Amino acid sequence: MAWLSAAVDKAGGPFSPNKSTLQILAFEAAKTMSRLVALYKSLSDDELFKLRKGPMKSLGVAFLNSMDESYLLGLACKEKLEDLGHAVVVVSRLSKQCIDDELNRFEIAYHNKKQGIIDVGVDFNSRNVGKAIEKMEKYATATSALYASLVALNELEVSEKKMQKPKINIDYFNEEINFQRKQVLHFRQISLWSQTFDTSVGLMARIVFVIYARICTIFGPFVPSLTCIYIPKRKALHMKVYPETSYCLLVDKEKYTEHASKSGPIMKASRTKPRPRRSHSDQLCLSGPIMKASRTEPKNKSLIQSAPGNTVGAAGLALHYANIIIMAESCFYSTTSISNESWENMYEMLPISLKHALRRKLKGHLSKDVEESDEGQGLAQGWKEALGEIIGWLAPVAHDTLRWQQESDSQQQKLDSEPTALLMQTLHFSDLEKTEAAIVEVLVGLSCIYTYEGRRERHDG
Repeated sequence: MAWLSAAVDKAGGPFSPNKSTLQILAFEAAKTMSRLVALYKSLSDDELFKLRKGPMKSLGVAFLNSMDESYLLGLACKEKLEDLGHAVVVVSRLSKQCIDDELNRFEIAYHNKKQGIIDVGVDFNSRNVGKAIEKMEKYATATSALYASLVALNELEVSEKKMQKPKINIDYFNEEINFQRKQVLHFRQISLWSQTFDTSVGLMARIVFVIYARICTIFGPFVPSLTCIYIPKRKALHMKVYPETSYCLLVDKEKYTEHASKSGPIMKASRTKPRPRRSHSDQLCLSGPIMKASRTEPKNKSLIQSAPGNTVGAAGLALHYANIIIMAESCFYSTTSISNESWENMYEMLPISLKHALRRKLKGHLSKDVEESDEGQGLAQGWKEALGEIIGWLAPVAHDTLRWQQESDSQQQKLDSEPTALLMQTLHFSDLEKTEAAIVEVLVGLSCIYTYEGRRERHDG
């Protein structure tokens, strides 16, 4: 980041780390704001509805990963908590530079909230929270524009040095540099660069608590370790999110016991009456379906490390198998016949165990009597119909795997605030045996189609 400071110095004013404004730390703060905005949006009513009716109900996730909705929701919860935790680390570090005592102790306050009862002072969908989100988006966008302007300015100045030769007119080039410097000055003024630590941390700290309370409210029935939420009666009666779920609400024994909904839990298999349990604060809570103890992982394990031993993720093959599946999908939907090169490329990508399984299965389908019969065209059509169904539920999981990986790889660079794919809808938590069987079935089908159609072309020729 040294070149950034140098570029800003040239554009107008030296970099002073002793000032109360973020300055060079604006870019890290902008990424954190974008992360928080994305997380906030992913917890909206609409996004949660899409999650439950989309990825969680997809045939691929149900067959390969799990049909247990509470388990899948537990995975989604853990990923969102980890995402929030990454933002909290940055906010905690920046809060040390705050003048305000309360902001300066943000890390302690957040730790205390996680250990005790959260009193939801601000509603997730309140106007004030909405304004804070809009401010964060505005600051992140302006800071992103500042970064782009600095990159452009740096490139122009590097090019200027290379062009400084006799008899070369660079007046127009200098005009471009001066314009770019003005752009840098403008974006410095309206971005996080010129904002104080207190202003920036104050915005992020508030949203951190709102997001954590929202996660606890939504996923409490499925993750017993989450903090219980105290929600005043007047708010509980008007809560719209997850209306069919029994919330994990704090029971005020002296006043009332309140549910946010009168309907039962999500899972058909979990229509039993919510049972009481104890929270961290020894207050009585009401919870809905609870994740099975056999699924619970140690707290110090990250989500990506917690995949059971019989999964694709534990074998380290999620991305590899996703690429194979997508390549097979491309071959299947191609308007031309599968080439020898495409087939060989897919075959070479397979682990040895899958190569052996594929050979064994091909022997049963490409027998000599079938090869010499006239049934090739009918068999090819039958395989196309069968593969269409398999690829229909298998390919979306593979695409989500690549999308999750790409989003994860670009997390340090991007400043957008769009909800992302979740790990629970990828191949990472897919059953290894089922996934490999599906891949082999697809490749056998493609091989048969390739063989039968190739023979027909030779016959017609």
